[in-house]
Amino acid sequence: MAYLAERLRALGLTVVPSQANFLYFDVHQDGNAVFEALLRRGVIVRHLSGPFLRVTIGLPEENERFITALQTVLSK
Repeated sequence: MAYLAERLRALGLTVVPSQANFLYFDVHQDGNAVFEALLRRGVIVRHLSGPFLRVTIGLPEENERFITALQTVLSK
């Protein structure tokens, strides 16, 4: 979990501290648009409200796929 939180912070995102198997984070833009763009890439997260998304911690390769897709979406 710490690794994924670090990767999100490295992208300039705000991560809410968590003790659970998911991370709640602020994408600093339209969260629903980011959610939809990730979904089109086959990456499932949850849009909670406004700029906030939630991602469940997965296997290392799943986490990397998520980060790669998120970087692509945020760079557009």
